[in-house]
Amino acid sequence: MGKRDSGKRKKYLAAALAVSVLVLAFLLLRAVTEDWGAQAYSDSYVAMAELPSQLSFTYYEEEEWKEKLKELNSGKGLNGKLTYGKLEKLLGQLSLSEYVDYQEKLPWSNVPRPEWNKIYRQILDLLDVEGRVSMEPLVFLTEEPEEAGEQGDLRQLTQKGYLEFPEGINYFHSYDMYQAYVMGNRIIGVESEYKESLTLENVFVHSAKEEQAEILFEHQKIQLDIAGLKEEITDTVCDMEWTDRKVSAIYKKEDMVSGKVLSFNEEQIEISGYGMLPYRGPLKIYKTYGTVEELDKSKLVIGNLQADFVVAEKEVCGIILKEPASIEVIRVLLLNEGGTPYHESPVFVADADGTVTVGDQSSPLKANQPLKAAELLKEGSGHVKISLEDGDGRIYFSDGDGGHASLGYRGTMEIRKYPEGYGVVNELSLEQYLYGVVPSEMPSSYEREALCVQAVCARSYACIHLMGGSYAALGAHVDDSTSYQVYNKQGETEQTNLAVDDTVGEVIKYQGEVAEAYFFSTSCGYTGDMGLWNIGGEEKYGYLQGICLAPEQGADISTEENFASFIKNKEAASFDSGSPYFRWSAKVNVKKHSNDIKNAIAARAEANAKNVQIFKEDGTEGTALDLAGLGAVKELSVGERGAGGGIRKLCISCEKGSVDLLTEYNIRYVLGAAAEKLKDKNGEPIGMELVPSAYFALTPAKKGYVLDGGGYGHGIGMSQNGANGMAKAGMKYTEILMKFYQNITIENVYNEE
Repeated sequence: MGKRDSGKRKKYLAAALAVSVLVLAFLLLRAVTEDWGAQAYSDSYVAMAELPSQLSFTYYEEEEWKEKLKELNSGKGLNGKLTYGKLEKLLGQLSLSEYVDYQEKLPWSNVPRPEWNKIYRQILDLLDVEGRVSMEPLVFLTEEPEEAGEQGDLRQLTQKGYLEFPEGINYFHSYDMYQAYVMGNRIIGVESEYKESLTLENVFVHSAKEEQAEILFEHQKIQLDIAGLKEEITDTVCDMEWTDRKVSAIYKKEDMVSGKVLSFNEEQIEISGYGMLPYRGPLKIYKTYGTVEELDKSKLVIGNLQADFVVAEKEVCGIILKEPASIEVIRVLLLNEGGTPYHESPVFVADADGTVTVGDQSSPLKANQPLKAAELLKEGSGHVKISLEDGDGRIYFSDGDGGHASLGYRGTMEIRKYPEGYGVVNELSLEQYLYGVVPSEMPSSYEREALCVQAVCARSYACIHLMGGSYAALGAHVDDSTSYQVYNKQGETEQTNLAVDDTVGEVIKYQGEVAEAYFFSTSCGYTGDMGLWNIGGEEKYGYLQGICLAPEQGADISTEENFASFIKNKEAASFDSGSPYFRWSAKVNVKKHSNDIKNAIAARAEANAKNVQIFKEDGTEGTALDLAGLGAVKELSVGERGAGGGIRKLCISCEKGSVDLLTEYNIRYVLGAAAEKLKDKNGEPIGMELVPSAYFALTPAKKGYVLDGGGYGHGIGMSQNGANGMAKAGMKYTEILMKFYQNITIENVYNEE
């Protein structure tokens, strides 16, 4: 009896032990799979690591949610899966326990993703009052994520462009299709796999054949697997349909028009011969000559670029460039007398017969016939274009009675109506434009070689802006003011036109690119480098090193004392020493003009805070709002000089703090607000709001400082008076250019392929 009981007991113990082992194995397996399996997408659970980003729209930031969820997760960090027990605590954290409905289950049971989605939508309805979170179907076009920034986020390319996402949902692969929760440009969670069809609109297909396609999208070349394509596609814009993680169809956009871009803004693009056409989203531009690339809209050259425009439903879907822009014309925005882009009621007159075109309707124009923009431009009539039959004819702004109110303009005139007024654009060849620039920027009485230098500099400057889009919305490359180059403010002369003709097409290049040929009026005997503007890019501007303009060896200006001695010497040797601005002087009454100085500082801080460094009494950084609390200005001192002696940093000490001014313009502007008795080299008064240059020495005086300075202008690049002096000394224009601009070549822009 006892033996049988003992045998039964052993069987029971063995069975109990086996059950215990199975339970332990199950619990161990559950723990392992909870920790290991949480990084993959599944409909059967939601990983705890997914929740901080999904909840980041609520009361707490994502990092705060990470800490709160770690506490809620019983010391497991963010490993594991959301269970019903954790869900109950989470809703308590959100103060939503009474407001969210769901079917309760055992606390250790995982919450399936569909159930969590129902709960999450209720949370969104209750807390996302601004509608920051949206639901977006996405297809992923790249395999590997890349780092998106300092926060540890990742990003991948989708049909919506690059979207960032946290590491907690790092399970996206190419061709994956998900319905995702998106906030801004960031995926914060995944609702489900996306099972329907999805369209990638306006994608550039470089080639598609033999079950392979290469597309350009967001500046990336992407290889795609395709199937069932009946025709080959090359270099055009298409819509691509995705179904079940595959490209299921490609729809080629057949309609195309050709022309030149005349203007563009954020919603419309004006095409020669077609007028304004709308576009949606970013303007898509593709280059097919040379290397196939996607370009940004800064490469869309106004007036000089023939392009193909893919159009669907009267909208531009993409632009295809099959050849580079040719330098043919420049489009100049003619500002009004106040220096703004819009004219109130302009009237024009021509000295030769021609044609007036309004929209697509043309009519003859007689010489001396006044043309009123308000009468020509009716509602919805596009723009007016005035062109002349005689290449030597000119178009003028008129007083309304046929009289001339401006110098004559070559080329054509275009007038557009905007809500603010009329925009006027003069289109003409680059060389004709220079006929109007050179005499407006340099006296025609200067030496021929100096005028040739000015022509090359002006052409180089213009070529850079021809390739830009600063005035694209108004259909122009540049305006006619000092913001670019002064144009047509002085009449053409034989001397200046010959300088343009003698250098036709020539520009300066540095490291293969057209160089921005900065110039100014007069040096102090030295020029400076780009440090005077504090914009960086030393490698790009390596041709602007700063030079000495003395015919022989220049003076030593390496110390404050030496520079002061040099700048006070009115007889110092320099190629531009004959200019009255070669030396100048002014007085700065610090006590009298303390508020004027601080007001000028505030104005420059508003314009560019980076170059106005304000320090409070305790040494901490301040803003323009703290200027009033700094008290009166007490002292000025030179903090740093650049190449050639120009001041890069001026230190202004106040009763309760200080200000460091960076850049030559800020220094000239602020001291100009306090300068008195400004006189040139010959003792003649100078009337200007800025002090002439940042090349000066500070000498303490009874009520402030005496400024002993030299030169007129920013001091970077070519001194016009210096170039004239070099020409008088027998130097050729090419020698002068290579003196002012280091390591350059002089090349003809019209000879480029």
